[in-house]
Amino acid sequence: MKLGRYRPKVRPARGFTLIEAIVVLSIVGVVLGIAAPKMRVSPVRKVRTTAIQLQRDLELSRTRALSTKKTTRFKFDVSGNAYQGYLDHDRNGLIEETAAESDALHAFGRRELPKDLKFGLGTPGRIPEDSTGGSAVTFANDLVEFGSRGVTIPFGVRGVVYLVHRDDPDAVAAIGVSGSGSFKVWAYRDGAWR
Repeated sequence: MKLGRYRPKVRPARGFTLIEAIVVLSIVGVVLGIAAPKMRVSPVRKVRTTAIQLQRDLELSRTRALSTKKTTRFKFDVSGNAYQGYLDHDRNGLIEETAAESDALHAFGRRELPKDLKFGLGTPGRIPEDSTGGSAVTFANDLVEFGSRGVTIPFGVRGVVYLVHRDDPDAVAAIGVSGSGSFKVWAYRDGAWR
């Protein structure tokens, strides 16, 4: 009789049982049911995020004016829900809003607002620092220009741009531009501008 090692029988791997698969799918369903509503972007957050993007584009326009020592223009198309930037690339003192001037800015070109947002005040009204009136863009002719020193032209011009969600008139954000070329984003939350 030969003595050898004991070798237990090993069953081949067979995968998951039906019960195990149902339990795992149930747990995944419950987790998604809890997490999915939190991952959806609220109207307030969407308006604020777009306002921050608009502020960055304004800062970029101002920075290009400083770095190139040329005038830049930021034009709001309120009815088209878009905006565009331009740079006086030929230094002729005129911005004619041509494609060449837009390309010279080396920035964002024409940027459309998301489909569910528009320029507008919504129900909250104006921010505390705005005494200009009730329009969505308070700059004359819906444009702001920055000179070679990064200040608004004419010097000291200030204004506000308002964004509102089409489905929620309380979801509003504002971008304030000071005469010195600084920017502040406001959002309407919990019944107050912050």
